[in-house]
Amino acid sequence: MTGPRIGRGKSMDSDKDPYLSKSAPENMAVCAGCGAVYHNKRWTHKNDAAVAAVPAATKAEVLCPACQKIRDKYAQGFVTLQGAFVKDHREELLNLVRNKETLSSHTNPLERIMEIKESKDAIEITTTSDKLAQRIGRVVAKAFSGEVEYKWSDDVKLTRVIWTRN
Repeated sequence: MTGPRIGRGKSMDSDKDPYLSKSAPENMAVCAGCGAVYHNKRWTHKNDAAVAAVPAATKAEVLCPACQKIRDKYAQGFVTLQGAFVKDHREELLNLVRNKETLSSHTNPLERIMEIKESKDAIEITTTSDKLAQRIGRVVAKAFSGEVEYKWSDDVKLTRVIWTRN
C-alpha cells in the first residue's frame, strides 16, 4: 500500500527562475556572500551537521542564487503595505515581515528580503522569491486584517502583493 508522498521541503519551479542553475556544482559549494551550502542538489544553511563533516578543500566557493539576485537587483516579489494604518503601526508591521522572512529562510535559504523602502504612508518590500512575497501578504492580512491583492505574471516568476488598511 502506498501513501501520499511527503517531501522534505517546498518544491521550486526552476524552469522560470534564471538564477537556479541548470548546471549545478558537482560537489559541495559554499556561497561566498551568505555562507549557504549547496549539497545533495539543494541549498541549506551553513550550520548543517552534514555540511560541517565535509572537508573544506572539497567545497567550491560560488554565489548562491539569492545572493546573485540581490547583487543584480533581480526581485521576484514586490510587497506594498499602504494606508493610514501603516504610519501608526510601522514597527509592528516590519517586525512581522522580518519574522516571516526568518521562518521562510529557515526552510529555504534562498527566500530573502532584498530591500525595504519606507515612505510616508507605505512600506515597499522586494524579495528574492515570488512565494515569500505571497507569504508576507498572507501573514500581514491575517494579523492586521485589511485588504490584500495578489497579481502574478504569466511569463516570469513574479508576484506583486498590495495590502491596504486605512
